[in-house]
Amino acid sequence: MVHAPRRERDRQRARRAAEAARKEGASAMAVARAQIAAGFDEAAAINGFKLRVERLIRLGPEHPAIRARFGARAAMLGCRDLDAAMITVERLWRDERKAFQIASALGCATRLSLDVLIELRLILRLMRFAKMGARYESIVATLRDEPLQIAAE
Repeated sequence: MVHAPRRERDRQRARRAAEAARKEGASAMAVARAQIAAGFDEAAAINGFKLRVERLIRLGPEHPAIRARFGARAAMLGCRDLDAAMITVERLWRDERKAFQIASALGCATRLSLDVLIELRLILRLMRFAKMGARYESIVATLRDEPLQIAAE
């Protein structure tokens, strides 16, 4: 199987679902329903999330939208290395998820803070996977609007 770009995977999954429904002899309406269901299932939601995070990464830490979205979190993570930042974000995410569940039960929940933490978790995991520990410090400094401290020689 050839690796397809992430943005094409949803279309391929919908086509495979439609083809499988056609092979079973389903009506045109059933084929369309299978294709729509494949386009909006959990795998499509996860793929959409990953596409959103890839877009955020491509924008870079200098982009104003990235600074607005992650600047406050970067200020909290400024003195930590990548591994400690991952642990901190994981704890924050768990706490925020509990708070969101309680707020949802009361009917006054907002997902923005939770979404930012979910995106940040994935970004930090990708950075650790890519062994970007040194780059992490410069990214956090950029988000915090701090000049990089370069050692004088």
